[in-house]
Amino acid sequence: MKKISVLVTSDVHGYIMPTDFSGDTDLPLGLGKMATVIEEERKRNNILLIENGDFIQGSPLTYYEQSFKKGTNNSVIRLANAMEYDLAVFGNHEFNYGLPVLNKVVEESNHPWLAANIKREDGSYFTRPYLIKEIDGVTIAIVGVTTQFVPIWEEAERIEGLVFEDAFDAAQREVKWLHDNHQIDVMIIAYHGGFESDLSSGEVLENTRENVGYQICKEIDGVDVVVTGHQHRELAQHLFGKAIVQPGTKGVCLGKIELTINDSGKLEKTEPSLIYMDDVPLNETISQLIAPIHSETEKWLDQSIGKIEGDMLIGSTFDARLNGHPYVEFINDIQNKVGDTSISCMAIFSDKCRGFNPEVTMRDIVTNYIYPNTLKVLEVKGKYIIEALEQSATYFKLENGKPVISEAFQIPKEQPYNYDLWSGIDYTLDLREPVGKRVVEVTHNGEPLQLDEKYAVVMNNYRATGAGNFDYFKDCPVIKDIQTDMTELIADYLMNHGTIQAKPMSNMKILY
Repeated sequence: MKKISVLVTSDVHGYIMPTDFSGDTDLPLGLGKMATVIEEERKRNNILLIENGDFIQGSPLTYYEQSFKKGTNNSVIRLANAMEYDLAVFGNHEFNYGLPVLNKVVEESNHPWLAANIKREDGSYFTRPYLIKEIDGVTIAIVGVTTQFVPIWEEAERIEGLVFEDAFDAAQREVKWLHDNHQIDVMIIAYHGGFESDLSSGEVLENTRENVGYQICKEIDGVDVVVTGHQHRELAQHLFGKAIVQPGTKGVCLGKIELTINDSGKLEKTEPSLIYMDDVPLNETISQLIAPIHSETEKWLDQSIGKIEGDMLIGSTFDARLNGHPYVEFINDIQNKVGDTSISCMAIFSDKCRGFNPEVTMRDIVTNYIYPNTLKVLEVKGKYIIEALEQSATYFKLENGKPVISEAFQIPKEQPYNYDLWSGIDYTLDLREPVGKRVVEVTHNGEPLQLDEKYAVVMNNYRATGAGNFDYFKDCPVIKDIQTDMTELIADYLMNHGTIQAKPMSNMKILY
């Protein structure tokens, strides 16, 4: 009998040290702790180490490096090389910094990046579609695919010349070709995407094809392991006879599939599990490698850049979404000033969003505004504004007469970033009404919103793509495209104004 451990990191988002940058410095997360577990596992078994996407973007450290250290070698990749990854798959956020940065990341990596469904316009593969690796006499093939929704979310110039094929079709094609042309003992699909159906009942939860993991497991034969990600879920089980893992986000756990190979060289058993980082010490090598840029990031985060008079702290994100909040008013006000508009929408991205302290630092900004968004001004018909309000109203449902968060915004993953709050219009939602009929009044400048009239609306570039079930926005004409990162716009606004008055948000009313 032989044992091989397939170890998986996914959706690390640049979190290395055991901190979320809000203050605590020994949280059970981060690549530095996972490196300790990987090192120990390497002593016990032969391992195959897979990075499954969304690796180089997402933390204040990666934001700082991309903003102020352009041209230097990527710190996260330096760690990956030290950890001896066997391969990586592109996540959608790998493309956030554009192809020049991404091409440099690929060049710096000691491991290959797999992309079976990403091609150039001439039909050639962007990188290689698969990897065949022999470990202790066992031939393992890994096919890498990425959610094909990247072009929906990304600015066109950041992915210029690339074509994203359907992930299922590409995976099926490559698996068949590998079996037809090679003797494969273990077949793995590493997919930066999640599951579109309930894993127990098979109930379809989404039809967009952003996630096709369930279909991959159900319909592609000759596959033993399906590595997933993107949804930030924590999964380790079997589905249609295939071992599946999805190891959360920010390095909270490591995915593991232990392969048992019998004496005839056949795969006999797959055991998927998750290894959590509680009580795991920080890897000293990784800590030393990341220390210089981590220290610089921490100093940068603590720079004071402005003051708030009044209260802009968020005690409860739920209450802020239900009743409005000065933080929302402030961000929408910045967006309107930058966009030269009067109507704006924004989201409180995470339940960890805490608003701004009286003395605002960069730490406040990047821990509240966690995505690398830019802004777009769209020409939007009044009827689409109302549809957008109806969509956001689905965030709530009533239980015993009280509003709670609906399942659609919690399963299969939490999506608070898809609930928008608006400024520049006065609107009333009634949660007692059926979904789709909850908008009871909308006015602009004191007059009813006109369904066919066109209004200039500023929003982040993610929402402007129609993402989050706002499909109509993607077809709205773009009046203005503001390329400066939103965190930079917030910082500039604070530095230019010095002191900001916290103003209540009074244009929204939600009845229940």
